[in-house]
Amino acid sequence: MGQPEPGGVLIACVGYLLGGDLAIGLYALKVLRERGYPAIELSGDVFTMLDDLRSHAPRKLILVGAVARGRRPGTVEVYRLSPRAPASPWEVLDAIRPSLEGRISLEDLLAGLSYLERHADEIYVVECEPPDPGPRAGLSEGGAKCLEEVVRRVEELYASLQD
Repeated sequence: MGQPEPGGVLIACVGYLLGGDLAIGLYALKVLRERGYPAIELSGDVFTMLDDLRSHAPRKLILVGAVARGRRPGTVEVYRLSPRAPASPWEVLDAIRPSLEGRISLEDLLAGLSYLERHADEIYVVECEPPDPGPRAGLSEGGAKCLEEVVRRVEELYASLQD
């Protein structure tokens, strides 16, 4: 454990530092690295994030972050990403446009992995509904609780994916 190995399991964390609880991925990265997990930060537009993933060549990928989807605040979900083909080229452009305009988000990366290219045989997502997605530095009290659950779920998933 520790350093990402090509062909292994990689944990990739996404977040925007001034995004309040939307930064949960970055805080999870710090905790996971301290515990010795092979984890990297993905920042930038969707194409930069996809290039970073390509350079690590994982066989299995765990993506970690927060996405506001209207669920109960603090909800943590774990799921396997099932990319789908876009209905039209315009759907792809609409999906990645926010990333190209400067947004850093797990949601944009998921769109890129669905529509553009996949860099792992299996892609899993550990995603939190941010309790307070407002712009600011640091996590809210609810965000800190969500972070604990996210890290716990990542550790469980990582252990289950070991051959």
